[in-house]
Amino acid sequence: MSDKRTRPSTNPPSEPPARDLGLLSLGPYKVSPGARKEKLRQRSWKPPASHERPRPWTELRAASAFSFLDGSSLPEDLIEEAARQGLEAMALVDRHGVYGAPRFYKAAREAGIRALVGAEVVLAEERARAGSSRAARRSLSPPDPPRLTLLVESQTGYRNLCRLLTEAAQGRPKGEPAASWEMVERHAAGLHCATGGEEGPVARALSAGGLAAAGETLERIASLFPGRTHVELQRHHQRAEEHRNRALVDLARRRRLPLLATNGARYARRQDKELHDVMTAIRHHTTLDAAGRLLAAQRERHVKGEREMSALFADLPEAVAHAGELSRRLDFTLADLGYRFPDYPLPPGETPISFLRKVAWNGARSRFRPLTARAQAQMEKELAVIEKLDLAGYFLIVWDVVEYCRREKILVQGRGSAANSAVCYALSITAVDPVKMELLFERFLSEER
Repeated sequence: MSDKRTRPSTNPPSEPPARDLGLLSLGPYKVSPGARKEKLRQRSWKPPASHERPRPWTELRAASAFSFLDGSSLPEDLIEEAARQGLEAMALVDRHGVYGAPRFYKAAREAGIRALVGAEVVLAEERARAGSSRAARRSLSPPDPPRLTLLVESQTGYRNLCRLLTEAAQGRPKGEPAASWEMVERHAAGLHCATGGEEGPVARALSAGGLAAAGETLERIASLFPGRTHVELQRHHQRAEEHRNRALVDLARRRRLPLLATNGARYARRQDKELHDVMTAIRHHTTLDAAGRLLAAQRERHVKGEREMSALFADLPEAVAHAGELSRRLDFTLADLGYRFPDYPLPPGETPISFLRKVAWNGARSRFRPLTARAQAQMEKELAVIEKLDLAGYFLIVWDVVEYCRREKILVQGRGSAANSAVCYALSITAVDPVKMELLFERFLSEER
């Protein structure tokens, strides 16, 4: 019987498919776990064709396998499908973390897609309420607590999101982070809030207390995110979901809040639902046969394109249009994350790399005895990489700290993979001659990393 979780492959039977999550081997040779993980990340990207006009819809609520047991696709799978669907951007919104954002960003950059950042944040008060309800006490698997969907607009927003996630995890059992409304308020700047689908606090309030309770919750969210609150709608061909959508549209229009169409993607392709079902059963400590309504009724939470979403929301085109508009307001990606080192005070007429070359070569003449052709070639190679990666200022700052310690007779010693660098040895940051010991510089620094 074939494994439904793997996609059909054109490889010969003796070769495993690239997405196979089992043991990976190349012919008769077994591959290390690290190489297996790297193989899973490889994709043959097919970037979307260019468009003359901005696309009206963007998926702003996709979760990856980094949403532990709640998403079933790797970040690379989501991006691959987004590229196939012709999406210009996508937001990765994993549960209580941005762990998948670096891999998501790297894959998106290679595919020509903007990788937006966000997270789903569990609410503490609702977590306690969900676990103490009468239905939860009767059930072996109490409902998951509601979550706010937060999207990053700026560097301030990314900083606030990371602080909120950290604060929500402090002092709580592992795997059970939760944020209070007060925490959310303190860290709301630079973030947009989507009210969520069935797991959102507005939908939960609607189910438990009707329109009045849902309206109060929505007003609370809108007060925390003024001008940055979107009422989220999803359509997965379920009757109860459509009743909820009608109520949400009414609540949004009364308060003049924009509607937002998302698909709440939890896997990349339609056929990936089987794996998502397995993860859902594991999350609820049950079996597939006994899971019942814990499993999604339809195969609809995959990455969809503009045409399919526009057809789903033909009666609410503004919800589709607002997704595209919001994606263009979200100006932050991990490309904006780079740390800027302090400027090293340079002598007149010097640049960071020219001054680093000068002090490094001066140090090399006294440190390498003799300064062989091999050592000189290694120095040139490392300095070229340092210049290309624009890290000369960083090396000068570390060198300056080391020189100060030596002058003040403070014990100082470079450690770790820096010992593999001839430049670090020449600057007296490290004490081991990496050329003589035949150490690999790329373990310390490389263009690929």
